[in-house]
Amino acid sequence: NLYDAITKNNEAMLLTIFEKRGSAPRGVGTSMLVLPDSTIYGTIGGGPVENQLIEDAVQYLRDKKSGILEKVFSGDSAICGGRIKVILEYYSKNNTEFLDKILKKYDNGEDFYIVRNLKSIDRKIVDKNKIAEWEKEEFFLQKIKANPELLIFGGGHIAVPLVKMAKLCDFNVTVFDDRPEFAERNRFPEAKNIILCNFNNILSKTTFNNNTFIVLVTREHAHDEILLKQILGKKYAYLGMIGSKNRVNAVKNRLKKAGFNVSEIERIYSPIGLNINSETPAEIAVSIIAEIIKVKNG
Repeated sequence: NLYDAITKNNEAMLLTIFEKRGSAPRGVGTSMLVLPDSTIYGTIGGGPVENQLIEDAVQYLRDKKSGILEKVFSGDSAICGGRIKVILEYYSKNNTEFLDKILKKYDNGEDFYIVRNLKSIDRKIVDKNKIAEWEKEEFFLQKIKANPELLIFGGGHIAVPLVKMAKLCDFNVTVFDDRPEFAERNRFPEAKNIILCNFNNILSKTTFNNNTFIVLVTREHAHDEILLKQILGKKYAYLGMIGSKNRVNAVKNRLKKAGFNVSEIERIYSPIGLNINSETPAEIAVSIIAEIIKVKNG
């Protein structure tokens, strides 16, 4: 949004909470984007305080400057009673090189840090091992995590609403299926990637890391078993498989007999999703994405 805003509007203000005391709606690291016409993307808590900050940001945009403001949540309109300190950072087309570096790291799936000098509001992208260079300065260090990857194996009826929900929750979604009519762009317009492939050789089509969330919703457990044999032992944040307890246990028992790590097999989330008595494909998708979010934020 920030890069697009600068491209379209030439300038924008990025507001980020860097200190919080007492109770406030949003935590440290929460950001909101404000455009010259008071259009916003995101929220840092809503209510009168946010409205004040929007007005401040528009004025800062007119003055083409950055700064720091402190706001108090108090009075009849707020029940929090806390206070926040916010960095207001002015961005213009002069900052596109800096934003290009950020986008490149996102595209590469890298986690990184942005460090901001709280006196000069200078900002840099740094690696963790270079943070010590800033120890003599008063600074705010913010870790930026790449969007999590959700790999959905099986493009059936549950995958359709699941892709929509995952996209709303800022996952980069890839759908895999071995049927052309199910691995199709019109079926999954929100997916980042749609891959038509044979389930016997998925390692040539994707990679796994600690930011990878995996959902197995194929049309039969034979496919799930083939996929699990390739996935188990790799790095991932979440692995869930749909199916009844009996059918899932049968797959797990065969994997144990085949010599796969028992503790890892038992960590497979199945039956998949939080237990909310879901029945329809959309309800099942809600339970799955809720469980994934619980794992991600836990």
